[in-house]
Amino acid sequence: MMRRSLISLGVIACCTLPKAWGAVGITPPQMYAPQTWQGRSNAVLHVMNRLDAHLETISVPVGSSTTFRTLSISVDACVSRPPSLAADSGALLHLKDTGDATRPAFDGWMLANEPGLAVYGSPLYDVRVVSCDGQMVEPNPGPLPEAKKPVLSGAEAQDATGDGSGGSPIPLAPDAGAPIPLAPPSTAPTPLAPPPPKATAPQNLPPPEATDPGLE
Repeated sequence: MMRRSLISLGVIACCTLPKAWGAVGITPPQMYAPQTWQGRSNAVLHVMNRLDAHLETISVPVGSSTTFRTLSISVDACVSRPPSLAADSGALLHLKDTGDATRPAFDGWMLANEPGLAVYGSPLYDVRVVSCDGQMVEPNPGPLPEAKKPVLSGAEAQDATGDGSGGSPIPLAPDAGAPIPLAPPSTAPTPLAPPPPKATAPQNLPPPEATDPGLE
C-alpha cells in the first residue's frame, strides 16, 4: 500500500512540475560604469559647532562661498551618483577658520557615504557632506549605455535533443503512462552481507621429512 502511494505521488509530480528549457541569453539591465558621477549645482552640508553642539544644514551653490560663525566655506564642485548606481555624493570644498590663524585650511573632496576618508581637522567645527541637488551640470554621464544580449556558444545554445534548434523543453522526468519505479525490479531480497568465498578442492600435501633420527 505504501509503495502504491509513493508511485502515485511520483506520477503526479511528473505531470505537474514545470518543464525546464535550454540555455537562453538574457539581456542585463542598463547601468552606468561604477566610477560615473553626475554634476549638480548645489551642495548640502552639515556644519556643527563642537562647543554647543549646534548643527546647521547649509545649502551652498557651486562656485560660491558662505560662512558659519568664523568658518568660511567655499564649494568648487558637487557630484552625485546617477540613478542606476548606489546613492552617494561628493563635494570639493575649501574650509578655513578665520578665528584660528594657526589652523591650516582644508582643500579636497568629502564623500557623504565615507566621511572618514577626508576630515577637516578643526577642534571647533565638524563638516559633513549630505547630498548634492539643484540643476544637472558637468560632468554629465549622458544617456544609459545600451546593454547587449550575451551570445551563447554552440554547446550552450543546444537544446535537450542536441540538434541546436532551440526552444525544445528539457523533460524533468520520462514522459510515459506507466508508473515510475522507485526501485529496480527484483524478486529476491538484496543480501546485506558479501557472498562467501568459493570452495576449493583440498590439496594433497606430502608429509614433512623427518630430521630427528629418533622419529625414524
